[in-house]
Amino acid sequence: MTIDQLLTSLDKARRTGDGKWLACCPAHQDKSPSLAIKQTDDGKILIHCFAGCEVEPIVSAIGLTLADLMPDNPTYKKGSKPPKFNKYELFDRLAYESIILCLAIRQLINNEPLSSNDQQRVLKAEETINDIARECRK
Repeated sequence: MTIDQLLTSLDKARRTGDGKWLACCPAHQDKSPSLAIKQTDDGKILIHCFAGCEVEPIVSAIGLTLADLMPDNPTYKKGSKPPKFNKYELFDRLAYESIILCLAIRQLINNEPLSSNDQQRVLKAEETINDIARECRK
């Protein structure tokens, strides 16, 4: 599914910015556009109805599935440029990974050993935080 194929199946679709459109929502009686559409850098198509319709009824109303909004085979190769995130996504991810580290530290302070899986997760949290730090330096 391309963004152009999606837009042609919607009423009153119009561009509102780079990779962004508005259209009438096919899941309810929409007289003025209330469906926001965005195509991400990796080809995903994101949709949001400001009237409150859920995504699945929206896509099924035009004969699609949720999988049709995703690229066929998204792959991220090691060494390739990581996807860019906005500052709120980075903050949320940093907070989540920090909680993982805090829980592990609390467990060690209480003289409780970390399981092998817990140790691996702590290493993953450290790696993710380092990735976020590199992303912020760009």
